[in-house]
Amino acid sequence: MTQGPHAAAVRAVGTTEERTFGPSGWIKGTAATLFGELGNLLAGFFKLFTKPKALLFTVAISALWIWLNHMRLLEGLEGVTDILSKITYAGGGTNGSVIQIIGGTLGKGIVGAGLCSILYGGIGKMIRGIGNIFTEPGFHVGAAILGFGCAALAYQFTAGFAGAGGFMVGVAGAMMAFEALSMREGFLVNLAASFSSRKVTNGRTTGKRLLPGRYKGFLTGAALGFAAWAVLCGTGIMDDLALDVWGFVWDTVSLDVPEGLVPYLLPAAFILVGLILNAFGRGKQTEGGTAA
Repeated sequence: MTQGPHAAAVRAVGTTEERTFGPSGWIKGTAATLFGELGNLLAGFFKLFTKPKALLFTVAISALWIWLNHMRLLEGLEGVTDILSKITYAGGGTNGSVIQIIGGTLGKGIVGAGLCSILYGGIGKMIRGIGNIFTEPGFHVGAAILGFGCAALAYQFTAGFAGAGGFMVGVAGAMMAFEALSMREGFLVNLAASFSSRKVTNGRTTGKRLLPGRYKGFLTGAALGFAAWAVLCGTGIMDDLALDVWGFVWDTVSLDVPEGLVPYLLPAAFILVGLILNAFGRGKQTEGGTAA
């Protein structure tokens, strides 16, 4: 791609009205992105069989996961084997409830995608993305809070139950969020765009233009969310926070929230606040030097 994430994307829709997307527009756009990415995921699976490098990596990492889990279950993990297991999140999706198995499997996919991206220059893209935080104009706090909450929720579902053994999910998630700041393709890029676009008119046509401050804010917040939740879950701090949140909810509204849902309340609160700020542009946020 030759254009940066802040370039205008023109799409005719038959109206000359200029307006900012409201909450309903963001919900529709995000739903379309999620379903679209599901199709891309399935298509990507079949493309593995036409791209030898991707297929070779998938076979290799899968074989490594199987071997590490075999060692963990039969002989116990020690030394190098233990380190490799944690770095590759080999235990993801191998135990717990059905929901935890699904979440752990998805977390293993995040780690696999992160490791694969390293082979294709991911470190360089991540460094450029971090640099864009300081060089690109504008930063929207509401979008950053929204991104933080989305990443925290994703980490909690995929690796929150794994404790210190799931830290690599946070590392991989943060790395890919930073990478997205220097790219214009991929799931995180499309998701960030769904929260950071507005309609603009040019003559008789209307198109979508990315708002730089919101785009950068969402992805920066997502990177911080993955990293922060990995630390909170890995150190056990989240367990204490969950008890405090449960006590607050019980004392405030006398609602007995199921124990397994309590750790999701904090990310949900961040998402709610972020949606409100992102929708109405409140606070000290800028869009490339222009008030949001």
